[in-house]
Amino acid sequence: MPTTLPLLLPLLAAFLYAVAALMLKRATEDGIGPWRISFTSNLIMAAMFAPFWLMGGKPFAFVHLWHAALCGLFFFVGQIFTFLALSRGDVSVATPVLGTKVIFVALFSVLLGAEPLNGSTWLAALLTTLATALLGIGKPHRTHSLVAGLCFGFSAAACFALTDVFCQKWAPLWGFGHFAPAMFAMVTICSFGLIPFFNGSLRLLPWRWVVPGGLFLGLQCIGVAYSIMVFGSATTTNIIYSSRGIWSVILVWSVGHWFANVERSQGTPVMLRRLGGAALVLAAIGLIVHR
Repeated sequence: MPTTLPLLLPLLAAFLYAVAALMLKRATEDGIGPWRISFTSNLIMAAMFAPFWLMGGKPFAFVHLWHAALCGLFFFVGQIFTFLALSRGDVSVATPVLGTKVIFVALFSVLLGAEPLNGSTWLAALLTTLATALLGIGKPHRTHSLVAGLCFGFSAAACFALTDVFCQKWAPLWGFGHFAPAMFAMVTICSFGLIPFFNGSLRLLPWRWVVPGGLFLGLQCIGVAYSIMVFGSATTTNIIYSSRGIWSVILVWSVGHWFANVERSQGTPVMLRRLGGAALVLAAIGLIVHR
């Protein structure tokens, strides 16, 4: 297995996430609620993970099924908190808070004994969190939105971090080919609980944005999951994956108008701050690559 693959997979996933985010954000601009988009995206991801079952894995034990179900549950709850953070809080608060997942992964990795962390990895994690703040933080419009963005954002970051750490710890016991499809089968089961919250029919979704957005979201999720479950370094993977902030800035400036995105109109100071954040992400990636 090429030694560069653990680095290239999360880097490619970061780019795909930025593209998916633009597409799914465009879908919400048509007045579509987040729950139908989340439901559809989850089903698309589950369908993309299902064929990996043919890869096979290690002998089955019921504890493996429980592990995969718990990881799927944490992933699903993390998505719920993400949508709550974005819909009830200010995006300028919620988005950088979600980036603290890197710190949570580092903390949980040590507490749960998933991987030892050296000084450069901790420094890279801290730089990534600071970079995320520079990439997105801004003044909230309302005090209650600040509280909501912080609470839901930190909760989402913690859930996704637990998902990654548990996947790193448990997936090798059953094998990626069995663990990942079972995990996303659980995500699908949980997603049906979103149906009562739909504010319209699935037929009314802007499919030209939702389907490709869901496909790109699934591809990047496969890259991150494979990197963590097979190569076993959740902290390193998430630090490199944080380069999605760089891709987001580049795509918004270059092709954002194709998706009716107006973020580049926020002005030079905002973009300079985000470029500073991007530079810190590159520094964090450098620490990991050359450690």
